Amino acid sequence: MILHHIQASVMSDDALSTCLRYIHPKDSILLSSDAVNCLLQPQWQQRLANIALFVLQDDVVARGLSERLMIILANKAAGDFDIIDYSQFVEQSLRHDKVITW
Repeated sequence: MILHHIQASVMSDDALSTCLRYIHPKDSILLSSDAVNCLLQPQWQQRLANIALFVLQDDVVARGLSERLMIILANKAAGDFDIIDYSQFVEQSLRHDKVITW
């Protein structure tokens, strides 16, 4: 089990796209920094819908996306994802065999 930590925006980097080519069914993705913005785009919502997905809360709040992501989550547009804090990020890091930061 790998936790793939994606930080870069999909608009400026292909990290998430590359990650999705190599991800295994038991792997998870954590979106942080500018990568959280991808959940606003329907094409990324669809691509991430069947993946264990975590989103770092501080980065969501810093970008003013809390309300929009709650609507997306309620409508199941991006499948299920968990908005987590830093302590939960550490927990997920320990639950997975390794963490790859893209």
